[in-house]
Amino acid sequence: MTDPVKGTTEAGRRREERARETRARITDAALRLFLDRGYVATTVEAIAAEAGVAPATVYQAFGTKHAVLARALDATIVGDLAPVRLLDRDWVQATRREPSAKRRLAAVVQRAALVAARTAALKEVMRDAAATDPSLRDLIREDHDRRRQTQRALAEIAADGELRPGMTVDRAANTFFLLVSSSNYQVATEILGWSHDEWQEWLVGILSSEFFGER
Repeated sequence: MTDPVKGTTEAGRRREERARETRARITDAALRLFLDRGYVATTVEAIAAEAGVAPATVYQAFGTKHAVLARALDATIVGDLAPVRLLDRDWVQATRREPSAKRRLAAVVQRAALVAARTAALKEVMRDAAATDPSLRDLIREDHDRRRQTQRALAEIAADGELRPGMTVDRAANTFFLLVSSSNYQVATEILGWSHDEWQEWLVGILSSEFFGER
């Protein structure tokens, strides 16, 4: 007798749900520890203890601490543990249907600014750890590449063929990528003392000028 196809029986679905819940608990625990202690000082054993599971469970679920960090970063970017990438979120589809280019831009800036704010602390942890753990440099580069691709798509949604004369899609996407980042969020809020709303309003103004020639 062969084993049932994964997830097609009630027992299989329950196992999958328990596995998802365990991965979520481990991810939440790891994120708390990374932010509190840093990446290097956080061990798999500490993550397991914080999550209330055995270290073997962490290894079984993720394989490495690096993989746990990557999952924590993914969850921080989208704001939850649902397996839905940012560009497939409902708000993206709703923004595509908005007829006003200025309102589309405001919508994508609002969401991208939230991502920058949510990820700022964890990305700082990653940069600090990369000084002693070269594997983190690859994750940082991958995150830059992914953010650039995602923000290019958001810039294209905002513009939708309505860019001012002389502004190309490539330059619009690069401008968005340059301005809407966790590093710039930290400069605005921690050094300049701006609120999140003030930073977001500034971004909308600058990008409206760059994209459409108006503020």
